[in-house]
Amino acid sequence: MKNLRMRHLLAPVLIVMLATACANRCTEPQPARSYFEHETPAQRLMREKQDVADFEALQAEKAYERMSDEERMRGVVYE
Repeated sequence: MKNLRMRHLLAPVLIVMLATACANRCTEPQPARSYFEHETPAQRLMREKQDVADFEALQAEKAYERMSDEERMRGVVYE
């Protein structure tokens, strides 16, 4: 009886997994460049600004990682 219940519980999960696998198998992979073919100039500008902001944040994060504990504590403000 316990084994039968487990099968009933696992059946929907397996069906969803099978359907997802089949759906992903049928889609063609697209190169990243094709996503940007139809973007407007405003979208391109916003994407470039976001890329610059992401790069600056990454640089700041790397600089913080290179700091010693003493240098990090100098930046802490106690109120």
